[in-house]
Formats: sequence, C-alpha cells, structure tokens
Amino acid sequence: MIYGKIWCVVKPSVGVPIIIGAVAVASFSVHLALTLNTTWVKKFLNGSAAQVSSIQTESPQVASLTLQEAGRK
Repeated sequence: MIYGKIWCVVKPSVGVPIIIGAVAVASFSVHLALTLNTTWVKKFLNGSAAQVSSIQTESPQVASLTLQEAGRK
C-alpha cells in the first residue's frame, strides 16, 4: 500500500469513516448531477418507455476483399 504509514498518524477509527463518507458524498453528487442535467434519466426513473429509432436502408452495404497470391501466374 502506498500510503500505509498514514495510519501511524490518523487512527483507523477516524480515517475509515472519513474515506467512506467521502466516497458516499462523491457518489451522491454524481448521481444528483445526472438526474438534474439529463432528460432521459428522469424519464427512465419515472417508468417511461424508451423510443427506439431505426434507420432503414434500401440495400445493405457489404465490403468485399480480394486477395491475390504473390507469384501466381
């Protein structure tokens, strides 16, 4: 562990709850930002069905590759 000696300065009974609390606050703030700044998350959480759009093409485009053998006459 890179910062293993930190526990000589900070008691684990203090440091571990601070680390877990910081992770919880960061996670909550990311989820809150997603909820407030996007429209699809609100619709998803409210149970709205997703609308799927598809692109219709007349003919599929297929790439072909031909190999020529070297030295073949």
